[in-house]
Amino acid sequence: MLAAVCMRELRLAWRKPGDALSGLFFFVLVGSLFPLAVGPDASLLRLIAPGVIWVAALLAILLGQHRLFEQDLVDGTLDQWLLAPAPLPCSRA
Repeated sequence: MLAAVCMRELRLAWRKPGDALSGLFFFVLVGSLFPLAVGPDASLLRLIAPGVIWVAALLAILLGQHRLFEQDLVDGTLDQWLLAPAPLPCSRA
């Protein structure tokens, strides 16, 4: 199952390389520009580097999230969910 999902995502990335490369480019750009903004202090950079890497990776992932429901929007599935008489599912804690 996981292999099928990975293969599907790789095929989608191969069809639209700009979508996949934009996240990677953003990640590299943030990683290379952040030390310029903070300063050359090596101990400070070593201290905050893990957090910067995680935040940059999470923000880079958000760049590709528009594809998550793109096909549902095109084929009208999202419209049908909104027009359905049943309420939209929501999580209640």
